[in-house]
This record gives sequence, C-alpha cells and structure tokens, in this order.
Amino acid sequence: MMTTFEAGEYIVYRNGNRCEIGKVKSVTETGAFVHYTSGSTAAFTPYECMYKLINRYVIQKTNLGGRQNDE
Repeated sequence: MMTTFEAGEYIVYRNGNRCEIGKVKSVTETGAFVHYTSGSTAAFTPYECMYKLINRYVIQKTNLGGRQNDE
C-alpha cells in the first residue's frame, strides 16, 4: 500500500464513533506511529483509520502542536 502520510503531519484518528487528533512520528507500510494527546508514547495506527488534518494552523503550540525543539 502506498501512503501519502509523512512524519510531522497532523491526523484525525477515527475508531468507530470516537475521534482523536495526533501527530505522525514515523510511517510504515501498513500504518504509522502517531503521538496522541492522551498518551505519552506513539501508538501504531492503521492507515484506514487515519485522516489528514488540513487546518493544522488552529492547533495551539502545545506538546502535540509543537514545542520549539519538536518542529
């Protein structure tokens, strides 16, 4: 499967009727490791559950939104 996701992009993870915002840390052939606001580590997420967040400018500069050394 060819992916269009890249490290550093923001995504929305959809699991049933739940959604969560995350930041892609690394990509693999079948999914990506994503850092979510609710956890302290990156979690593997399959591509079919990920959607690109196109209005990332609305995210405040926080741990998820980007620390100075995180960009």
